[in-house]
Amino acid sequence: MGLHARPAAKLSELANKFEAEIKITKDNMEVNAKSIVDLLSLACQFGNKIGLETSGKDASRAISVISQWIEQELGDSVDESWNS
Repeated sequence: MGLHARPAAKLSELANKFEAEIKITKDNMEVNAKSIVDLLSLACQFGNKIGLETSGKDASRAISVISQWIEQELGDSVDESWNS
């Protein structure tokens, strides 16, 4: 499906439910997952490899929930990394 406006808005909304810092990476670019504008700047298309990094208070929960959402809603897999 890719990360166009509607899924980017949903991902940003989901990310904003957590206190953790949440970053999405693609190629050499890293953006704040809580910002729809940042997410759209990645220009992700179906099949692109993306990474998910979290840190902070609820980082492990955030990475679990967001990874699952990406896999279910976008049909893409995610490389995960989190720090507490």
